[in-house]
Formats: sequence, structure tokens, C-alpha cells
Amino acid sequence: MSPTATTTLLSLPSEILALIPHHLANIEDFKEFSSTCSRLRAACSHAPPNLILQLAAASSRVFFRPDPYFLVAATAKQVGEWALLSDDNARRLRESFKDGIQGLFDLLHASRFTVFNPLADLIDRCAGEQWYSVPDFWHGGRSDAETIDCEPQRATYQIAAYGGLFGPTLDANLAGRKGLDLQTRLDFVKYCIPDGYCSDYDCFHVEKTGPYRDRSDPTIPRMDQYSILHILRNSVWRREWGDARRAGGGPDFADDERRQRIWECAVMMQGLEAFDMIQPGGAARWRGRLTELREKIERMDDAKMMSAERDVHNEIDWLECPILQDDLLCCTRGMFPVIICAHPPSPPSPQKNT
Repeated sequence: MSPTATTTLLSLPSEILALIPHHLANIEDFKEFSSTCSRLRAACSHAPPNLILQLAAASSRVFFRPDPYFLVAATAKQVGEWALLSDDNARRLRESFKDGIQGLFDLLHASRFTVFNPLADLIDRCAGEQWYSVPDFWHGGRSDAETIDCEPQRATYQIAAYGGLFGPTLDANLAGRKGLDLQTRLDFVKYCIPDGYCSDYDCFHVEKTGPYRDRSDPTIPRMDQYSILHILRNSVWRREWGDARRAGGGPDFADDERRQRIWECAVMMQGLEAFDMIQPGGAARWRGRLTELREKIERMDDAKMMSAERDVHNEIDWLECPILQDDLLCCTRGMFPVIICAHPPSPPSPQKNT
């Protein structure tokens, strides 16, 4: 009698394993499941952010005391800022109070993904499946065709996290004060936007810790840093943000390259809610903040516009203000030692026929 093949959990296809996290009860189960072995950890690495949020909300009070209160308190400031963007937002916030803390949590979830989903779609058009799906991709279908491994939802949160962490540093710099320094920013990019190709070169060092403790781990994102660098240079991305920047805050600094670099990055460093400004009507809702931001950049002391540091090749020119593109460029230099143009010009807005 021939032996009967035994079906185990690990013998299931990866596509089936990736569905299991959607049926777990809470974040504790997710943690235990993902830590079982490298195969299951890889299956959990593709869980969407909204699933993680839902599992955290359902978690026992061992980790979150009490369950929804922790998450609401951690994001209450951002929800308050979101509510000030429009009368409708303020009305929705007030209505949510009537359902208690759960109502406020549900509003947090809904408001985040109202902004999150369109932005993730934009990133997908810049570096994801929609970008790749253009006919004749490698033969003229895309002027920026190259091999990119991008997870749009993760990239959305990584860009938002950089802005949330270093936006206060930008505000401090614009007010003439010091903020978090360059090395702190580079450590964030190295270890919190992990990239399998981020490696040592010259004076740049990546420690064997955190996501790089085991370089053979298949769950380490392969190209997260370079994918975001590609997105920031993509003409579709730059046109969307350029239109919002000019409509909400005023003209670009056409004759001042350094102020323009700060201006372009600053509008993306206002937290996750700021991504609303590239939605229809969003620039008008952000006009007050963008106008104030541009005026501060215009009034900056020229002495603050001097280079704070240069890279070992004397090619990357860091200002004191945080600029995500420059920090990413440094961290990817071990993989791509020659970058022809670090700061491509902003594409012009489409001209109407007269």
C-alpha cells in the first residue's frame, strides 16, 4: 500500500497562506502566527495596513488598555486637524461622538482611508501594477521604464511617516531653530524604510541590526528606498503635487533652486492628512497652511540655505532642512553609484488651448 501524502499548513500555496491573517481574531494571534517560521512571516508581510489596524483594535487589553482608546488617543491630534479642513469634516467628527469611543475609532479608520486609498492609487500609477501595465512598457510605453519592486500601500505610509517625524524639524528650521540632524534622518530611512540593496559604501554604514540582522530573510523589502526615490522623480507624481502646491500656496521659486527644493518637499511633510491636498478641491482646503509655509520659506535667512553637509563624492548637497529625496539618494548610493540628475525640474502643467 502506497503511503498517503500528508497535507500540512506549510504545504499550502503562498496565495492561500496570505489569506489566513484576514481570519485571525486579533493582533496577538497575528504576532504569534507570523513568528512561527519564515514562510508564515513572509505570508504576513503583505497584510494591508487597514487589516493591522482592525486586528489591533480587536486586541485584548494586555497590549492596548483599553482597546480602542489607545489608538484614538495616539491619533487624536491628527483627527482634530483633519476636522478643521472643512465644515463637513467637523460635522462628521461631532456626529461620531454620539456613538462613543467606537464611533470615534470608526471615523478615524474611515477618514484615514479616504485619503490613503487615492494616494496609494497614485503611487501605483507611478511605480506599481498600473505603471507596469502600459502597453510596450520596455519599448517606449514609459519614458521612465526600469525594474521597480514597489508595494504602494507600504510606500504611502513610509512617505507619510517621514513627513510626520521630520515635519516638526522643518518647522523648527523655518523658524531659525535646529531640529533633528541629518544622521537621525538617515537612520530612519535606513532602518524604517528597509531595502535589501541598502549597504555600506565609503563612509556610509548599515549596521547588522533590525531589518538587516539576517540579510537572507526573504521578508526584507527588496527595493523600498529606491521605489520611493523613483516615485518622487516620476512626472505624474511631480505634476500632481506641483499643481496642488501652486494652486494652494503660490508660484514656485523658479530662480532659487534651494528654496524650491525645500518648497517641493515641505508640502509633502504635513502628515498623512496633507495628502488630501492632491484630491479634487484639496488645494483650496489647504490654502492657508500652504500660503503660510511658502511665506516662511521665502523669508528664510540665506545663511540657512547654505549646505549643512555634503556626501563623500561631493555630489549630494544637503541643506539643514529635511528633504526626503536627498536622504533616499544617499541610502541607495551603494546600489546605484551614479545618479545623473538628483533634482529633475518640475514638469509644467498642461496648457489649455486658446
